[in-house]
Amino acid sequence: MNASSLDLLRQKVRNLDHLPVLPSVLRKLTDLISQDLETVNLDRVVEAIQCDESLAAQCLRTANSALFSARMELESLRQAVLALGLWRVRDLVFSCTLPRLFSAVVDGMVPAVFWRHALGTALVSQRFAQRLGVKHEEKVYLAGLLHDIGILVNSLLCPDEFHAALAEARELGLPLHEAELQVLGFSHCQSGRILAEIWKLAPDLGDVIEFHHLERPEGPAREITAVVHLADTLCRVRDLGYGYYEAREFDLPAEPAWQLLAEKYPNAARLDLVRFTFELDEFAIEVRTLVDSLLSTEPQEVRQ
Repeated sequence: MNASSLDLLRQKVRNLDHLPVLPSVLRKLTDLISQDLETVNLDRVVEAIQCDESLAAQCLRTANSALFSARMELESLRQAVLALGLWRVRDLVFSCTLPRLFSAVVDGMVPAVFWRHALGTALVSQRFAQRLGVKHEEKVYLAGLLHDIGILVNSLLCPDEFHAALAEARELGLPLHEAELQVLGFSHCQSGRILAEIWKLAPDLGDVIEFHHLERPEGPAREITAVVHLADTLCRVRDLGYGYYEAREFDLPAEPAWQLLAEKYPNAARLDLVRFTFELDEFAIEVRTLVDSLLSTEPQEVRQ
């Protein structure tokens, strides 16, 4: 995509009247956690989340789910903040907030399908990073959760064309970004980067969003991008994709992104790839259950 076309796309996205804005609780929480962690006031973090009672309840319920691996039953939001740590709480708040923000946006794709893929990618990314010892692990989950936000932008920006691209991808078994390029002339990678800029997300998150479909990513965030690329692909071929069969072979050791990581992290050689791959099946049900819960509008009560 040349510079003039990209500038035109950027202008169109910025001019969308109904483009969702990053909720104030997320911006406030991100600002708090961006400080020196030793000086962060935990009470202010709890207070920021507690301003939205429904969100606070969802966070506590999610913190107690198997996927977030709480070691004990957490009875209050403050307990969750103390037990999980600030980075995990930030990830949890994003996980609980964004599905509600975009609950009915994607034309032609069931919202739960989209968020199952996003959450699945986030969790698999996190597991990859933990097993390999990837640097900046605290950034990996959020990068996985946000990697496809451009899909939401495209469904708002050009709903008819996006619907046609999704239909073509389903019919031909194509990766969605390839169908978008054919029909729209750009993909969710470019539009997602623009939304990341509008939301003032960290530059490395923007890099992951823009480059997560590169087989061997480059640039400052290439390791995080490689992790998300692998997690995204693995989810798409293991029944946590976009709701259709994608005709793609996936041999993890042969993937250029895996080789990039293996060159730097010795733990890659010790990872049981077969077992790791099948672990996705073990928590796929948990992912579906959690997303259905996050999309629920039932009122909840929570203790501070």
